Formats: sequence, structure tokens, C-alpha cells
Amino acid sequence: MGADDFALYGDTSGTLLVDATTRLPLTLWAGRDAEQLSHWLRGRPGVEVACPDGSLTYQQGITAGAPDALQVSDRFHLWQGLTRRVQDIAPAHHGCLPAALPPVHRDRSRTGRGRR
Repeated sequence: MGADDFALYGDTSGTLLVDATTRLPLTLWAGRDAEQLSHWLRGRPGVEVACPDGSLTYQQGITAGAPDALQVSDRFHLWQGLTRRVQDIAPAHHGCLPAALPPVHRDRSRTGRGRR
């Protein structure tokens, strides 16, 4: 089962639950609430694998409603999280890159023109 949010309008969001096997929607409701998700899951025992969108809200709802379910990340949210971390970390180490690379020796006698 996958859990993700979506924008309804303005600042209002909703929750969509999807069957990971069939890729069909299971249900949707207004809001993002851990208690509502856990209540829904308690009424449907047998969820073995749950894929929250990375939010703490959905993780808590799954933990409370389906404590034995394995929580995994989907490809999109995994790459999204990795990309955000790289964007956070890379600028802090920008000055380290030249020191880590070997010096470049250029042969100034060759211009590169006329070579094939």
C-alpha cells in the first residue's frame, strides 16, 4: 500500500492510498492525519508492506495502524530525498573539490589545432 498527499486547493491537502500491486486507488480523504490513516489500516489487517511518502505523519499512522508492516520508500521519494541532501551538502564542500583533485598539467606548446 502506498500513501501520499495531494493538493486539493490552496492550503488544503488530501491523502491518497494506492494498492501497490494493482496500482489502483484504495481510498482518498481530505487532510493528512496519522490517526485517520492508522484507523483505516486497523480496519484492514493484512497490509504487509507500506510505502509512505516520506512524511513523519504517514510513518506514524502506519506504525500505529499496521505495526507489523514493513515500511519502504518508493523510487520517487527516495531520489527526491537523496537529491535534497546532496543539494544541502554540496555547497558546504565546494572549496574541498579543487584540493581533492590532482593538478592538471597542460602542454602549452600544443594548441590542438590541426590534430586529428
